Amino acid sequence: MLRKLVVAALCALGLVTMGTSANAEPAPSSSVTVAPGTVAPGAAVTFSVTLSNADADPLKGGKLGLGVANGAINQVLDVSTCADCYQAGNTIRYDVGDVPLNGSKTFTFSIGVFASAQLGQYAIEHQFVGDNYSYETLSGPTITVAR
Repeated sequence: MLRKLVVAALCALGLVTMGTSANAEPAPSSSVTVAPGTVAPGAAVTFSVTLSNADADPLKGGKLGLGVANGAINQVLDVSTCADCYQAGNTIRYDVGDVPLNGSKTFTFSIGVFASAQLGQYAIEHQFVGDNYSYETLSGPTITVAR
């Protein structure tokens, strides 16, 4: 984060220029889609994820951090139904390993919705997390739990 602030300050002073056009938006560090968007309690949701590293250094020990707004992850998604996932506080994690500079990892996995999940709409949050640095938490798609 400090490195990004220093680069931004140097750019503002005209001491460093970035090789992107003024209209180009950087790709998000993580993107997540879900299918289906509406699911019954006890069914599964499939997550399609891309994690991208545009920082100046390789990201070590990369993983997806997946959450539900307001910390409701433990009331909606059953981590025990995903063989490659584990719980870390109010997030579900999915390990992807090291990601080099300008590298990315794309993967898909499914997680069950608790049979006891309350009906309603849940906003998914996601973050590209590493052992040496992490990116910001982003808002993602919503899952609607309905009968």
